[in-house]
Amino acid sequence: MTIIVFLIAGMTMQVQSQTEFEKGQMAINAGISYGFDIEELGLRGGLTYFLSPEMRIGGDLNIWLVESPASGSQTALEINANFNYIFYNENDMILYGIGSLGIHYARVKFTFLGESISESDSELGLGIGGGFEYNLGPVSLFAEPKLFLTGFDQFKLNIGVKTHTFTSKTET
Repeated sequence: MTIIVFLIAGMTMQVQSQTEFEKGQMAINAGISYGFDIEELGLRGGLTYFLSPEMRIGGDLNIWLVESPASGSQTALEINANFNYIFYNENDMILYGIGSLGIHYARVKFTFLGESISESDSELGLGIGGGFEYNLGPVSLFAEPKLFLTGFDQFKLNIGVKTHTFTSKTET
């Protein structure tokens, strides 16, 4: 996780402090998650595209660090599409609402009496939440509590760093 933070910070060394956004700007983020239902930590990364100064869309991947059984392996992950609406953006602080739609996947694989057995489940998840960002110059710290109402029905908290490093527009 420390390596990810240093990579993002290094990529943004020449970026100026920014809390005003425009259409076409993109941001990357990395952090950790805690799932209150599965009681596990996860690693997450994402990308955000700004539709306007107040609205953005994006996606994230969350890989849960679940403990595997002694004679097998266990995998749990989420792939989410998110919509953010920024309600407040002043004094280096941003508050926003989140709507999320995702695929939640879990698989357990183990060996019993020489036979490999695998079970998996995937569900469509619909979530709502909020977010807080605090601008530190080239990066922002963020926290996002999110409740999934369908899928694996879980409340989770994401925290991490976000950088607004590039734009999808060509400059003239």
